[in-house]
Amino acid sequence: MTERQRLQCVLAGETPDRTPWFGDLSWWWAARRAEGALPEAHTAPTTGYLRMHQDAGVGIYLYAPLLWRTDYDETVQHTETAERDHAVTAYRTPVGDLRSVTRLLPGSQTSAIVEHLVKGPQDLAAVRWLFQHRAVYAEPGPFAACDRLWGEDGLACALAPISTSGLQSLLTRLAGVEVTSMLAADAPSELEATVEAMQAADDPIFRILCDSPAEFVVFPDNLSGEVTGRRLMRRYNMAYWSRRIEQLHRAGKRVGIHNDGTLRASLPLLVEAGFDIVEAATPAPVGDMTLEEIRAVTANRTIVWGGLPGALFSPLTSDETFEAFVRQTLETFPRGSGFVLGVADQAPPDAEWRRICRVREFVERWG
Repeated sequence: MTERQRLQCVLAGETPDRTPWFGDLSWWWAARRAEGALPEAHTAPTTGYLRMHQDAGVGIYLYAPLLWRTDYDETVQHTETAERDHAVTAYRTPVGDLRSVTRLLPGSQTSAIVEHLVKGPQDLAAVRWLFQHRAVYAEPGPFAACDRLWGEDGLACALAPISTSGLQSLLTRLAGVEVTSMLAADAPSELEATVEAMQAADDPIFRILCDSPAEFVVFPDNLSGEVTGRRLMRRYNMAYWSRRIEQLHRAGKRVGIHNDGTLRASLPLLVEAGFDIVEAATPAPVGDMTLEEIRAVTANRTIVWGGLPGALFSPLTSDETFEAFVRQTLETFPRGSGFVLGVADQAPPDAEWRRICRVREFVERWG
């Protein structure tokens, strides 16, 4: 079987000949490319990213182009500027102005939001205006071309809006944890009105996802159970997630969510909400649930995608620990248990290439 066929087997509730192995190597690849540390074949336009996965024996699923693009009407002025190691995003609307600043961190090839768009409840009217005056256009061509290019070496994952839940967008991108927590406590009506406006504005995106050729859709909510927590998930996320899952199920899609943080508070609720897949599931000792606990919660109900913490691929972890953990993961989730082996959440910039390649050897031996 090809890696694509193995994944399709698991998505269909069937048993493949080997455990599918699909790892997110995007951060590692981008960091190594920036350092000039990749062979030419792995940096070639169009084909380089795919070739790297092929050479490593890793299935590819991220990141395909979005299936849509967005724009704003004439009431919104939007600017993006670069200032040394900072990127500044600004919006001017009739009901208020918004500004965020992101700082590039070249040492880790990442970035961090150092000033959020939303500083307090006074900014929520402008956020609602942005979403209510946004236009969405279907753009399926680049996604379809990517899926054809990856072919039997992978399966393009369609991403829903980032983040799909309005609350998660505020927590992870627009406002941050501290301000969002303050809004939930001190301005709940304003927060709820804003979340509802954001989610309603995504209706055309979900129609595009339903009409697309994508086989599975992932909600890139960057969920972590100790950040959002059960109370906020039940209050703001559960009903919305379930409604969108049902909508996508009617269109024949499998639906996953990106939970790359802790799981103890979130995983039972994700199963309850009806997700087919929990992607980037990170076990202890990096996460807060053991492999055995994760399987007990999800067994016969939700596919687990992940299992290998990114730290395993770093030289800070011994080869013996790495090999033992891969084996334990494959033994805990044998073929037919609803499992896709993946990096949880990403291979870090210091990941060793030989170690990434060895996972294929282990899958052939134990998977």
